[in-house]
Amino acid sequence: MRYCIVGNSAAGVWAAEAIRALDGNGRIDIFSEENYPAYARCLTSYYLTGTMKDEQMLIRPPDFYETYDLHLHKGEKVVQVQPDRQELYTRSEKRFAYDKLLLATGASPVLPEIPGRHLKGVFPLRTWADAKGILAYAGPGKRAVVVGGGFVSLKAAYALLQAGLSVTCIISSGSVLSQMLDREAAAMVAGVLAAHGLEIKYRTDVAAVTGRMDSVRGEVVGGVQLNTGEELPADVLIIGKGVAPNVDFLAGSGIETGQGILVNEFLQTNYADVYAAGDVALGYDLISGQRRINAIWPNAADQGTAAGKNMAGIPTVYSGSLGMNSADFYGLSVIAAGWAKGEQDQGYEVVRLYPGKNLYRKFVFQDDHLVGYILAGKTAQAGILTALVREQIPLGKMKEELKQGSIRPRFLW
Repeated sequence: MRYCIVGNSAAGVWAAEAIRALDGNGRIDIFSEENYPAYARCLTSYYLTGTMKDEQMLIRPPDFYETYDLHLHKGEKVVQVQPDRQELYTRSEKRFAYDKLLLATGASPVLPEIPGRHLKGVFPLRTWADAKGILAYAGPGKRAVVVGGGFVSLKAAYALLQAGLSVTCIISSGSVLSQMLDREAAAMVAGVLAAHGLEIKYRTDVAAVTGRMDSVRGEVVGGVQLNTGEELPADVLIIGKGVAPNVDFLAGSGIETGQGILVNEFLQTNYADVYAAGDVALGYDLISGQRRINAIWPNAADQGTAAGKNMAGIPTVYSGSLGMNSADFYGLSVIAAGWAKGEQDQGYEVVRLYPGKNLYRKFVFQDDHLVGYILAGKTAQAGILTALVREQIPLGKMKEELKQGSIRPRFLW
């Protein structure tokens, strides 16, 4: 059996392990556009602090590929798939045949067309190479501008603050983490970051990037012009305006795509021998039942495992994913899961609790079920709530206790 895996991150690695556990003889080829072995993409923001060693980024030991008899093609971007011929083609014009194919190509940053964005010192933050590039322009006392207030952008801003930079966040909306948190929780996060020196400019966009001459590098970023007319100096600029699934290479292949690659409960595409997993796979959300990509590391790993088993001939249902994210900013922990931004005017029952300073709880109910929550402050009991959301356990009497702020493990038994 010939297995091809396009992508060398969480979904691809977990899939390869699942296949090899069931098929000790099949050939497994893994294709990666990057020149690194498998690493934790979710740690790139932590890498910006300058305190992480390179080996801490790796998710598998150096001999992983040899131990599992995996053929890793680093720097080999797949540019075309022909499922009718069971073949794929790489940028270097190589052709590979397969019996089973996994598409785990992830997503790429969306970079708005801002004049000057191609200057040296302007980066997205998606890959290890991006993080290394940012570090080359960062350092204590330097000035950073971060465009965007989403999860990756805010984690990057936080890391650069810890590294001793002066940091300004430019956010087009009215709050940080607007896709993850409601305004109450977001205000708490923003308050903590501001207290530690982060400058946040809301409802503002960058109109242009300005340059300056560097004696070694040539023309580099020197600052930004805002749509308000204000100008800010910058030694490094990070643009974090979301990501888009990597599906362009499938144009004309016949593989069905939308806002991602459409898959069924076995993570199969419309071609039975082609699978998709991770941030590119458009499967089902456990709460809404609608197609949605919940792009977090654990979901990608779980999908990779399920896809790998299916590719190796063991039918394995992947029922769907749950949206969830968590972060910590200077000791303030926040976590949101499920349909956390549901509100009363959308037909949900919503309870907000404020049990103390820098403590906030939001519970979103639909009938007798918890469908989402936000915790800010103490988050140690989040696992219990996540289980209630994921399994859609009928609450019964525990619903009233939850509404009073009581979260006890006995709820699960």
